[in-house]
Amino acid sequence: MSELTELLKQKAEIEAKIEKVKAAEVDKMKLQFAELATQLRELNALPDVVTALFTDKAGTFNAYRTMRVKKA
Repeated sequence: MSELTELLKQKAEIEAKIEKVKAAEVDKMKLQFAELATQLRELNALPDVVTALFTDKAGTFNAYRTMRVKKA
């Protein structure tokens, strides 16, 4: 049973590490998306539907706040 227990422990550790890496990748992609949306907005090339998603009730465009990421 000790070998099985050890293997299950290793599996749990690997799965936890996979989740951390996945979360970091998602955060990185969200930041890239927010930066791209901001750049497209500055060029007036962002579709109106997407612009509306990133604009708050006060009319302020902020993709970073909407995506919940911090500027690099």
